[in-house]
Amino acid sequence: MKIFLFFFFLSIQIFCQDSLTNNIYKYDFIIKDSPALLFTMKQTNQNYLSSLRILNKELDELVENKKMLSFLQIVLSLFTIPLTHEEGHRSILTAKNLGSISKPFINSYGAATVIGVRDIDLKILRDTDLPNYIRLHSAGLESDYMLTRRIETIMAFEEDVYKNIEWEYSYRKLAILQYYLMGLFKYKGESKEEIDELERDIVGHDIYGFARHIYRPNMEFHRYTDYNSLSEKERNLVKRFGWRSLLNLLNSNIIGKRNFYLSENIKGNFGIGFTMAPFGDFIDENIWLKIDEKYNIHFYCRQFQNESNWFYGYGLSLHDYNITNRFSTTIATHFWTQPKSFDFFTNKSFTGGAIDLTLNYNLFREKEKWLKGFGVKLGLLYKSKGFLPEEIMLDEHFGFSIGTVLEF
Repeated sequence: MKIFLFFFFLSIQIFCQDSLTNNIYKYDFIIKDSPALLFTMKQTNQNYLSSLRILNKELDELVENKKMLSFLQIVLSLFTIPLTHEEGHRSILTAKNLGSISKPFINSYGAATVIGVRDIDLKILRDTDLPNYIRLHSAGLESDYMLTRRIETIMAFEEDVYKNIEWEYSYRKLAILQYYLMGLFKYKGESKEEIDELERDIVGHDIYGFARHIYRPNMEFHRYTDYNSLSEKERNLVKRFGWRSLLNLLNSNIIGKRNFYLSENIKGNFGIGFTMAPFGDFIDENIWLKIDEKYNIHFYCRQFQNESNWFYGYGLSLHDYNITNRFSTTIATHFWTQPKSFDFFTNKSFTGGAIDLTLNYNLFREKEKWLKGFGVKLGLLYKSKGFLPEEIMLDEHFGFSIGTVLEF
């Protein structure tokens, strides 16, 4: 939290100096999300990305030496990637009313951690709510994945320039690959648990622990898992994750191309993504269309898989559509079939969906001032039972959020 506030106020301080840019972009911040228990995953990701974009935009104006600018952006991204990753884990614990402490700084084993949770509390969660316990393992990479998709959406709809986000995007993609590709070979991480249970990481190695607990949820409880303790089926699962993670490279932003002209009035982009789910994993195919500089449309197809069965989902959204000069809206709809009870082995399914509506009201726009515009926003979400990436509730949920929109 302190780091987010530092970035935000540093960005504002920089903006109070004369801004030299001619480009005006929007930066969304969520003040309150639902459930209102510290920051949700979506809230963390949105606020982090807006703060980072503001800071990088102004650094680009202030730092004349481009090599130094790149160095600063690289260091910033390397420093903050563990922060949001661990906040993803922490958000699931918070949603289950389990207090914890995020330590987003690399330790002697090369890992950042979330600590402060007793073994008995984690064991009770595993024994009574296995899908959320499994999601404790996958939530960090889920958060990373959704951050990269947020960036791809921003780029496709030309809401920022690539140089302001390139290092965050590139290193986030590499961090995702680095973690998943550990499934293709033996990796010895931290396997000996600390004497003080409150100093132990909540899950240890995300992917190895995911595989072991989803196959053997009733085994003797311990947190850390190394490669040698995995069964053949569990090793096959982490290998599946490793090979599929390479799909995250299939987006033109990897080479600095944010979209393409499809016709005189239509620009678009296409990308594929992959990450874990509480019952297995999923693959996305995303299409972004920018039509007549007015309609920003995002469509995705999604394929979920548990152990060996496939389930399907779809989503369609209209992004930042101007109803009037002061009012704009974003509306997203989702539909899915997922394994019954989020079970890893079943071939039975249930259907569900969600609708997410955001209304923005612009209070003022003054192009001659350092703050070009300021608005307020209200978000409404209804989702039925089901897993929707970045939404931390698996059960049916109705929530609302409030926030601000800054224009610089």
